[in-house]
Amino acid sequence: MDLTGLHLHWRASKYKRKTYRSYSLARPYRKDGKNRKEIVLKLGKLTDEEAAKWRGLLKAIKKPDAFFSTLEDIVVTDHFAYLDVAVANAVWDEWELDDVFDNSGKRKIGVATIARILTLNRCIEPAAKSQTPEWFAGTALPWIFDVDQDLVNPSRIFRELDAIEEHKEAICRHLFERMSKDYPDRMKSVFYDLSSTTFSGSHCVLMKWGHCKEGYHNHVVLALVVNQDGLPFYWEVLPGSTADATTIVWLLERLEKRFKISVATVIFDRGMVSDENLDLLEKAGIKYISAMDKSQLEGITGIDFSEFSHLEPDSINEQAGELSGFTKLCDDTYYREVTVDGERRYILCFNPQLFKDQRKARKQTVEEFQSFVEDLNAELHEAKKTRQRKPTYEKFKRRLQKKKLSDFVRVDLEVRHVKLKAADGSERDVRTYVARAVLDENKMLFAGRLDGFWLLVTNHNDKEGDVFNVSAENAIIPYREKVLIESAFRDIKSFLKVAPVHVWTETHVKAHYSVCVLSHLINRTLTLRLHEHTGDLTREIVSHEKLYKKLSHCMIDRIEVENVSLSTHKMTRITDYEKELLQRVNMEHLLSRNTVNKVTTSAHP
Repeated sequence: MDLTGLHLHWRASKYKRKTYRSYSLARPYRKDGKNRKEIVLKLGKLTDEEAAKWRGLLKAIKKPDAFFSTLEDIVVTDHFAYLDVAVANAVWDEWELDDVFDNSGKRKIGVATIARILTLNRCIEPAAKSQTPEWFAGTALPWIFDVDQDLVNPSRIFRELDAIEEHKEAICRHLFERMSKDYPDRMKSVFYDLSSTTFSGSHCVLMKWGHCKEGYHNHVVLALVVNQDGLPFYWEVLPGSTADATTIVWLLERLEKRFKISVATVIFDRGMVSDENLDLLEKAGIKYISAMDKSQLEGITGIDFSEFSHLEPDSINEQAGELSGFTKLCDDTYYREVTVDGERRYILCFNPQLFKDQRKARKQTVEEFQSFVEDLNAELHEAKKTRQRKPTYEKFKRRLQKKKLSDFVRVDLEVRHVKLKAADGSERDVRTYVARAVLDENKMLFAGRLDGFWLLVTNHNDKEGDVFNVSAENAIIPYREKVLIESAFRDIKSFLKVAPVHVWTETHVKAHYSVCVLSHLINRTLTLRLHEHTGDLTREIVSHEKLYKKLSHCMIDRIEVENVSLSTHKMTRITDYEKELLQRVNMEHLLSRNTVNKVTTSAHP
């Protein structure tokens, strides 16, 4: 029976004051200029649910690709990551990164495509280079790129690392020009810092054994420059154990010769501050903002910080507003101009929250040391042999020095004798010790006299009359924003948890880090948009990690209809939650019919 021309027809009848419906399948036709119906099949009484099913069936069967099947015959056989990778891929396109690479030649896959694949992998699911092809095959990217997934293999990836690094300077130039054009106000200050990163490659000339933040490891140093939004536009991989302070000359050369941004303000961490480095910047005419080491506060300012000994954590928020000579910038920053020494202008700052945190941390460290004393006392009490005073005391002394408690905590040792009974019943005397930690409250208060204070240094000292051209507020705020570059390093290091295994040549190691920085560029771009557009349903999503996780549920599914030997690809139905996330990052176009159809029709079973 051909159902395509039929519709569901019903007729009402009454019996004992009740109305009943009788259904049938009817075919319309015209006769003598009038519309008529031919009853093809009587169905009788139907429930509302049964009638709805018949209507749905008759509507569906009219479609040219309709066929009959059962739920048992319809199976989902595979899933391919789509919406999360599509969003990251779209950001790559927005930055026009393909334009940087020279795709001429006889390559079956361009360098730009390999660089893109590696970068997106670092954004979504960091994997070793040898595992990236497997990840790529499990996404919709082969169809989006129109690339045979078999061509993306470990050998090709390792070969193209050289080409990727050859384009590093061009990438940096491209990013700098784009940011200068699109975000000129956010390029007035640039942030610069270095961080050590460990990796498992071997025989790399850049890798040096030495002390870094993770301890003693083989490591390299990553130098990174970002704009005021935390978007990176220059980076360099330096040999391990490179001192922060020695890189200022390196930075000067690149800022002046490559980017011509000597009018910008360079903001860097206090670890790179030295008289020599500040002299170099001043002679080069480069404006800078940084902070002095805490140990220099009293010598530079000439202030007796014991005058702040009355400050208490419980009332610091009120007391901060009463600090003599200080002006409130915001709840966590009060400032006071203290001195100008030659080119250098110093601004003393106070952070109530930092004050509370440092006091709390010191108190907690003391408590942890007291617990250490108790644990060691328990060990001493169980001594099987006589203990000597000096080596016993050294254990406590080393911990005091490590925790920086020696100035206000001391340890007193008292001799104790313990009777030990031997297997034969005889007893012997063992000399041991019991320790007592003694805290000097006044010395502890003196040790914390600088809590909450930090000293900003800048050469923005030009004045009109008695007023600085750059106010204290406009000098402090950019330095407080250096958290952006610290966040960038945390993000980039998260990519490096999957170490560059089997990457040991200098070029390959540098290419690996270039890919990581480009991944951060994409992630930071998305994070900025999430913060700019808060949303209603998705207000709690403020990071790229959570964005990717939520969007990862929307995939391309391979569906097979076994009874008719058909297969197709379909995107997981989008939710209102996911739609709002796409709106917040300006990616609604990824849901357009043309975009989705292009992906699903390009997919091959």
